[in-house]
Amino acid sequence: MFRKENIINTLIQLILWFLIFITPLISQILDNTPIEYIISNMKYSYGMPIIFLTVFYVNYFLFIPQLLFKKRNIVYVLSNIALVQLLIYLYGLYLIQIEVDIHEYNEGFRWTVASFMYMINILIILAAISQRSQQRNYKLEMRNKETQRSLAEQELHRLKSQLNPHFLFNTLNNISSLIGFNQDAAQDSMSRLSDMLRYVLYDSSVPTVPLNQEIHFLENYIDLMRLRYADTLQMRIDLPNDATNAVVAPLLYISLLENAFKYGATSRSDCNIDVCLQETDQQISFKIKNSLLPIDERRKKSGGGMGIDNLKKRLQLIYPQKHSLDYGVVRENDVEVFALSLTIDK
Repeated sequence: MFRKENIINTLIQLILWFLIFITPLISQILDNTPIEYIISNMKYSYGMPIIFLTVFYVNYFLFIPQLLFKKRNIVYVLSNIALVQLLIYLYGLYLIQIEVDIHEYNEGFRWTVASFMYMINILIILAAISQRSQQRNYKLEMRNKETQRSLAEQELHRLKSQLNPHFLFNTLNNISSLIGFNQDAAQDSMSRLSDMLRYVLYDSSVPTVPLNQEIHFLENYIDLMRLRYADTLQMRIDLPNDATNAVVAPLLYISLLENAFKYGATSRSDCNIDVCLQETDQQISFKIKNSLLPIDERRKKSGGGMGIDNLKKRLQLIYPQKHSLDYGVVRENDVEVFALSLTIDK
């Protein structure tokens, strides 16, 4: 992108300088000046444009980056005064060399011409500063964006590195609780866990994964957790079965499922968890609703979890301005439930 910007700036400069150098020629042609006089006058016509060209590019490539951008402002101003003065002096010598008697013009006219050249050169210097500053600012902007992108990738890696052991710890803890009363279920869970770990450790190492892979991962997790709460948990699950071409960030929904089981599932009394994922042409919508454990039990389980805080940070990094996350405790049939809705724009 920066290379393209450089090419555009160079083309603009070439076009402008071409117009400056071609203007005297066009002016003489429009005045019906004979061609032999046009060729003869060329030695008089291009002295000033060459001065302007020299001032511009000496500033553009040398004075501005080496002096102005390094805060050596006084040296920059003095260098330009010396440069312009030298070029005007050399221009005067050139006019004498081509047998132009500059002394035949009165002093007032000579000062007018000199003042005009100084004013034009000031404008040329300001144009060079403007061009170089725009180029510098664009380069700094690209560098800042690259730095921000790198920091975002590092933050995403950190958040995922937090999520992976957190998920593994919770899952192993659930399986260990199964071993005591249902070894067959525990063995089946280990098989499912193997598939899930393969997804967590290998398949999810890319920025995005197919939505159907993420759904399969969620289904494995739900089936595993159902074994633990088979006698008390009622679940309503609405996950699309057909394959989809949509992609999402990996492990985006697992922390929400974990939270639902952590704060809403128990083997001591009836509990409910509803999970719904829907896809449209523009959005992917995930909704989850769970009953709530007594507040004293929730307090014992709070702290140390990745949960929603982790998800918020990931969403800000992966889907800035392209997601909505709403959650809170609501009452349904005089019972408090926790409801969450996450919508992502494709």
